[in-house]
Amino acid sequence: MKTLFKRSKRHQLATLLTNSIFLVIGVLILVMVLQNYQVNREVVAQEVERTKTQTQSLVQEIFNFHLKSLVIHQDSYSRSESLVDAVLSEDANAVDRFFTALDQTIPNLSPDFRLLATSDGVVWDDGNYQFYGLSHKQLSAMNKGAVFGNDWHLSQTPSSMGTRYLMVRRTPVVNLTSGEVVAHLYIGVVLNNNFSLINVIEKGSNADELFLTVGSEVVASSTKTVDSRHIKWLEQHSTSFNASRYMVSKTDLTISGVATYLSVYTVQSNEHIEEFVKSHYLWMAVTGILIAFVAFYTRLWLGKRVSVELNKLMTYIQTTVSMQKTDTFQGSSIEEFNRIGENFDLSFKRIKEREKQFADLFNFSLTPITLWSRDCELIRYNSAAEKSFRDNETRDHLLCALEPHIRMCARGSNLTGVNTTIGGKTYRWNLSPIISDDSTKQIMAQGQDITSFVEAEKQSQAAKEEAEESARVRADFLAKMSHELRTPLNGILGVSQLLKHNSKGKEALEHIDVLCHSGEHLLAVLNDILDFSKIEQGKFHIQHSEFRLADLLNTAEKIFRPLCVEKNITLNINSDVRQDMWADSDQVRLNQILFNLISNAVKFTHTGSVTVSLNCFARNSGHQLEIIVADTGIGIAEEQIDHVFEPFVQAEATTTREYGGSGLGLAIVHSLVELMNGSIRLSSEVSKGTSVSVALPIKISYGERNPETTSLLVEPSELFDESIHALLVEDNHTNAFIAKAFCEKYGMKVTWVQDGYNAIDFLRENSDVELILMDNQLPNLDGIEATRIIRDELRLNTPIYACTADGLEETKRAFITNGADYVLVKPIKQLALNKAMIHFKENFYKGR
Repeated sequence: MKTLFKRSKRHQLATLLTNSIFLVIGVLILVMVLQNYQVNREVVAQEVERTKTQTQSLVQEIFNFHLKSLVIHQDSYSRSESLVDAVLSEDANAVDRFFTALDQTIPNLSPDFRLLATSDGVVWDDGNYQFYGLSHKQLSAMNKGAVFGNDWHLSQTPSSMGTRYLMVRRTPVVNLTSGEVVAHLYIGVVLNNNFSLINVIEKGSNADELFLTVGSEVVASSTKTVDSRHIKWLEQHSTSFNASRYMVSKTDLTISGVATYLSVYTVQSNEHIEEFVKSHYLWMAVTGILIAFVAFYTRLWLGKRVSVELNKLMTYIQTTVSMQKTDTFQGSSIEEFNRIGENFDLSFKRIKEREKQFADLFNFSLTPITLWSRDCELIRYNSAAEKSFRDNETRDHLLCALEPHIRMCARGSNLTGVNTTIGGKTYRWNLSPIISDDSTKQIMAQGQDITSFVEAEKQSQAAKEEAEESARVRADFLAKMSHELRTPLNGILGVSQLLKHNSKGKEALEHIDVLCHSGEHLLAVLNDILDFSKIEQGKFHIQHSEFRLADLLNTAEKIFRPLCVEKNITLNINSDVRQDMWADSDQVRLNQILFNLISNAVKFTHTGSVTVSLNCFARNSGHQLEIIVADTGIGIAEEQIDHVFEPFVQAEATTTREYGGSGLGLAIVHSLVELMNGSIRLSSEVSKGTSVSVALPIKISYGERNPETTSLLVEPSELFDESIHALLVEDNHTNAFIAKAFCEKYGMKVTWVQDGYNAIDFLRENSDVELILMDNQLPNLDGIEATRIIRDELRLNTPIYACTADGLEETKRAFITNGADYVLVKPIKQLALNKAMIHFKENFYKGR
């Protein structure tokens, strides 16, 4: 009887479990069907909308690509020398032949009509405008009345064939040799019945039908039958996202990002969407039947096996948790339940081990550990904490110090590196919340006595600040004293030179020679001190320029050979450097490195020779310059070699007394080599000599450089008969000073402003400016943008001569496109400015 009762009870539990699961599955199926239906509708709507968006983007991209192709084609042949020569020679037949050849080569990129215009009016047209009902008068009005940049302009105009919608673009025809704009080339596209444009968009967008509209008017389409019903039908279907038979997409066209009144309607078949919806509904029904079958089978399976094993697993877990025993799990016939039971068994054992480890760590830790409640009550502490905070007073201090951090940690934050000072000692605390059931139950705080570390850190910081201040004061002192001494010293040397040329007595000349040599020696020492001071302060920079590499040795030989002859020693020069080798580096610093090394070699050599080798060879992707200076002088002891590159250090204490010097020469050479990404090696032997080798990366080019002629074509004083008011826009004072001085040679009255905004404000208030010299890189507003504003907004025709430092063709073209009349490349030479002034006189100067 007891056995039957247990079986009945177990059977009822399984029935309840399986019935519940079956009910849940049934509800889920119903929800799934309803949700699937809704999702299907949304997916279809989103797919239709996505397809429309893609079609709109594709139509716009194809339209932009077509216009961009016309622009690139127009800009390319507007710089053609053949076209420029034909315009300058006013040969209309040559212009016709030029464009006919272009149209035959690339017929797909031919505009509907072209014309060339100058300030005198239309000088040439291809005659195609008459085919579209336009007149020559309308072309002239287009040239005189419209102000174009380099963008497309959309307009409508009446014609003998009705209203015509046009897209027109203008570009300057530039003589690349002189930089002069000889004419403006207009190209036009007629949108009415433009079947070529419609076909390009239709093929690229995969549309079945395509309509180009202006407002409610269809101006071009891929179908021959068009009436007002098309517009209503297109508008109605373009705003619908349902799965209908046709999908209509409306694209509002933009040109260069600017909205227009042009729209393109594309019509595409939507049959695949309809088929997709029907297929989806069919598979939904099949899936529902399969799910119902699986649910029924699951109910039977759970009733027979899963319920029993699940109950066994739950019994084990409840027993282990309630009794706090770690009995071994007896296993289950279901593999998954067996793994779950084994994992629970392993987890319970690990938790037990970790609890023991935590207790040992807490009790036997040498650092104070405390356990706090959320309300800042001290629950527990270890023996180390008890020793550190024995009395109630220190515990109260501890609570006051940690209370705000404990409350912050109670909200779930982990805090590290919290420093507190209690009882004259500094402790660093790490606080972490103990979280259970997604809420903070307790807070653990672990501390460390860091009093000794804090004191050591304070002493280290003080020593660091003292050393940095000492280095800064020394560097500032050296720099200031060097600058202060150089001024009177240069005066002394200058007067000494004057006295030397004017004195005739032998004794006086000897005294003056002593004064000159002493002054030059002191000046060299001060220059070394000043250079080293700049290096220490990080104010020393390498400046690149192009120079002939052979000039290094030529200059060194001229300076040091007389000194070697005077000391009766031999100076040997070895080099593989060719005369046509040009280096891109800092010539001044290379001379300084070479001269310091040779100077030291000559100074410390009494007999024998000084050998200087300069070699350049290819290495990796560049070149390497090798300088070797070897002598037969007094040499350096081995233990002193490592110290000779330090500042104010010489090999022996007697060296300064015997040979003089500041001890900075090799230190400066070492610093310069490091700044130039090179390396230096020194080898020496006492009484036998010293060899210093320097290796530097360097850029090398070959060839001869033709000196630029400086002869002027016309004398500045003879070019203009009256003074010209010129506006100079330049932010650099030195460049402005030079440019102003050049212009004043031509009798010009020069007004100088420092940026583009000041130039625009000045031009608004002064109308007598006859010439504008415009720099490129200006603060606030650059020269190209300032030129555009002067032309497009101020509507001024004042000649603008641009001045740019980069010399790039893109910069020149940008200036010309935005309205500049001439481009000068910096640095401005007198000959280049002379040519520019001649161009100004021939093209813009009217005289009085």
